[in-house]
Amino acid sequence: MKIKLSPEGFFEAIAKMSGKLPLPLLETYYGGAYSRTLIAALRLGIIEELKECPKGADEIAKNRNYSYEGVRTLLNALAGFGYINKKNNLFVLNGISKRWLIKDSPESMVDSILFVGYVFDIMNKIEEIIKTGNVPEFHSSDKPKIFWKTYMRSLAKFAKLTAHEIVKKSIYKAGEPKRLLDVGGGHGIYSVAFCKKFPYLKADILDFPMAVDVGKKIVREEGYDDRIKFIEGNMLKDDWGHNYDMVLLFNVIHTVSKEESQLLIKKAYNALSRGGSLLLLDSENTEGSANISATTGFNELMFYVITGKCTYPEIEIIKWMEKSGFFKVTKRHLLAMPMSLYLIAFK
Repeated sequence: MKIKLSPEGFFEAIAKMSGKLPLPLLETYYGGAYSRTLIAALRLGIIEELKECPKGADEIAKNRNYSYEGVRTLLNALAGFGYINKKNNLFVLNGISKRWLIKDSPESMVDSILFVGYVFDIMNKIEEIIKTGNVPEFHSSDKPKIFWKTYMRSLAKFAKLTAHEIVKKSIYKAGEPKRLLDVGGGHGIYSVAFCKKFPYLKADILDFPMAVDVGKKIVREEGYDDRIKFIEGNMLKDDWGHNYDMVLLFNVIHTVSKEESQLLIKKAYNALSRGGSLLLLDSENTEGSANISATTGFNELMFYVITGKCTYPEIEIIKWMEKSGFFKVTKRHLLAMPMSLYLIAFK
């Protein structure tokens, strides 16, 4: 998926069509402007101030004890980018902000955008990381609780956008599955979605203790804490158990090395009962095709900068599956997440 500049008026459209606009400069400028402005507004609680009624910059500045000029210019930028509207010096939420940018909206993306802010804070060190190869530990237990809360709730929001379609397009052995292992699925939303589909299914989620602390709350809020159990541990070092009907490896292998990815796939094989299925979801990697997609290019860079690892080509992952003993590897396309890779394989 690519984001391109959209002209705001006749003369801007003519300028763009002329081919004389320095697009790399403008894309750099406006790409950073949009993201940094929105992240700042959410961190500062500016958009949340407008939830009940329209307000002026002076009232918000007073409520928050912020600089009036700072709040005024931030609100104008948000209005210019289309996230809120401005009427008679009052600022009001619009359809975009009501749907995505308010904390208690059913479709809120606030936690997800705040997490992107954490990622971009790390990306600010990109030059040094690329020069030295020294990548800070992303999943460190030393990180504050607010990081893990934002991280897990962000992943939960993303998962809710796709979970229904993933469950619908999954393939299982004959009969209703009874046991599921969700590896690295600390937020719990994928396990919840499968439990909704199969009333007799019980799920185990293996993840870091810091992720488990947040995931338990999310699963309890969803009303499935009686059927979903959390296991604190390390997916690379700990035993996964046996006789599962399904194993989920969702958005996991891009956080580990090639050798570790193969180990995880082999551990999934050993944890499954005969006829059980491995469901693997990750970001696409179109390496080897004529053109690298924007998703492939940036995700590889982003995952390297924040974890020191990267995404892997589809053909390589399929070889790892088959080498571990899996057969009948099938690819599913997800409309809700077209830039993803979803593979299903059987033991």
